[in-house]
Amino acid sequence: MKEENRHVVPIILALVIAIAPHTPGLPLWINAWCLIMWGYMLVRLKTGWPLPGGIFRHFLAFAGLAGLILTYKTRLDSNTFVGLMAVMAAVKPFETATHRHRMITILLTYFIIITSLFQSDSLWILLYMFFSVLVTTISLIRINDLTGRFRASLALACRIMGQALPLVILLFFLFPRLQDGVFGMKDIRRGRTGFSERLTPGSVSGLARDNSTAFRVQFKTLPAGGLYWRGIVFEQFNGKSWLPAEQQGVPAKASPGSKELFPHTIILEPHHSRWLFGLDVPVQVQGNALITQSHTLRSRWKIRRKTTYRVISRPGPVPDPGRVPLISIDPDSNPGTRRLARDLAMGAPGVEEKIQRILDFFKTNGFIYTLSPGRIDADSLDHFLLENKKGYCEHYASAFAFMMNVLGVPARVVGGYLGGELNPYANHLIVRQSSAHAWAEVFVPDRGWIRIDPTLSVSPERIFQNPDGSPARTSLDRISIFKKLEYLMESINLRWEAWFTGFSHEAQKALLQRLGILTPLSPAKTMALFLGGTGLVLVLFFLFLRRIHGSSFSSRDPVKKAYLEFCRRLARAGLPPKAQGQGAVDYASRICRERPDLKFEVERISDLYVRIRFHRNSPEELKFVLKKRIKEFKPRPDG
Repeated sequence: MKEENRHVVPIILALVIAIAPHTPGLPLWINAWCLIMWGYMLVRLKTGWPLPGGIFRHFLAFAGLAGLILTYKTRLDSNTFVGLMAVMAAVKPFETATHRHRMITILLTYFIIITSLFQSDSLWILLYMFFSVLVTTISLIRINDLTGRFRASLALACRIMGQALPLVILLFFLFPRLQDGVFGMKDIRRGRTGFSERLTPGSVSGLARDNSTAFRVQFKTLPAGGLYWRGIVFEQFNGKSWLPAEQQGVPAKASPGSKELFPHTIILEPHHSRWLFGLDVPVQVQGNALITQSHTLRSRWKIRRKTTYRVISRPGPVPDPGRVPLISIDPDSNPGTRRLARDLAMGAPGVEEKIQRILDFFKTNGFIYTLSPGRIDADSLDHFLLENKKGYCEHYASAFAFMMNVLGVPARVVGGYLGGELNPYANHLIVRQSSAHAWAEVFVPDRGWIRIDPTLSVSPERIFQNPDGSPARTSLDRISIFKKLEYLMESINLRWEAWFTGFSHEAQKALLQRLGILTPLSPAKTMALFLGGTGLVLVLFFLFLRRIHGSSFSSRDPVKKAYLEFCRRLARAGLPPKAQGQGAVDYASRICRERPDLKFEVERISDLYVRIRFHRNSPEELKFVLKKRIKEFKPRPDG
């Protein structure tokens, strides 16, 4: 078997482990591309199939690049970068015949490991990255020292990582942190929203089967009723879709005004928009956020990374900001719904009576709460109320708000989330994308905006259940062992993410200020700091040069090092040491004259050393044989 085949298995193993976290997000053809290339190399070890020639390898590289262009087109994000790394990694094992290309492949593997942070910054992915780095480092050691055993390679890799760990921790705290990712690159794969800034029938129900996490909530106490997580307020209706209020970004001067307050901390997944979420009516918020006139939360910039912020909320109606609420609806749309609203409100003396009559209409006329409401007509509300009678939360909230505005009562739609999955191991909720919800708010003079959820008239159990029908708050004795394990791991990971992602640019700046690094310094202190830092760098550089060049050639040459050990063993046996400038052949002849009983072993070792030292391209196997023979050479003292 050729020498380079010894490197194939450790290199491919390192590549497989490094690329594994990316496989769910990579296109199917890239996963198949890697499996075919690596599989061919592994099968070749048994069958002796030839390596692809240079022309064919170039063809494969260009074919992979063409596939990337067709897949990602002009999009430049983390998906494109990871796809490029995977395509390159698939072809590189074909070039392991030379040491240079083997080293390039290992370095490429380290780059792939770093891109795992595009997937997640959870504790588990970080531990997996450490494992992947360990495997790759073992492979790096193995391809540079064929004589080493696995245990020795493992011990050396662990020692290298242990020495690097303090530097990693130091860089985590002190390396400048960017506010908007590396070079501003957007990671559109990680961010996904539960709804958009346009609420259309079917836009929320389409996410009911998406079980990914929207955000997590840490709290001390939460209200016993339904948990409404306020996100966007929609105050314009064009006949089919609701659009948000234009004054959404104006900050409001809010004070708690209530003794019943609910502080909570939200860890929000990136969604590349500016809205934030808070329980009920947010009245205070910490971080780079604003409380708007409609008492929703807005970030000062788009959420492109996991964000942690603290909110204080209260129950009750949303206060009126001191303006006349005008809800814009298309005057010519949905004529059937307009007639229906007036018929239902006929003779109703006040706002409460009008609200109740519309809710009773939903409750008593065979409406169905379903994820599959069917087609959407131009006059979507007419089709929903008068014909189909099947809808999800956005259908009921939209129809209710429209009918209230037809009756002269200002009403709007609110988009957010309802409920959450309680983790019994810790005080935190998991709010998933499937919990996206829409409800209505009605303006009542002297009270403000009152929340009305018309969906509960059709499906009252929704407030206490997740969209899949499971209870929102479950005790440990009612869940399976696998669910308990999932909750436990989720609890541990949440504490890690709260600390890891919470160390933002602002947190690092505050830490450096406490350490006195960012505080203004006098000219004398500045000069002293500069000279001290420069001196430290020079000392470290001098120690590095001394270690590299000040040591003997033998410490960097394993063959020379082994031969010197052979000479030391002869000296310990009472034989004369090797003279300065004496050749290996002359020294062996002298030893053989004094100790004929050692002639066979001494000549065999000396001849092998000379062959390795003075012949170019000596096989690695000879070096292994030399070390083994010297290790077994144990001469006894004469007499």
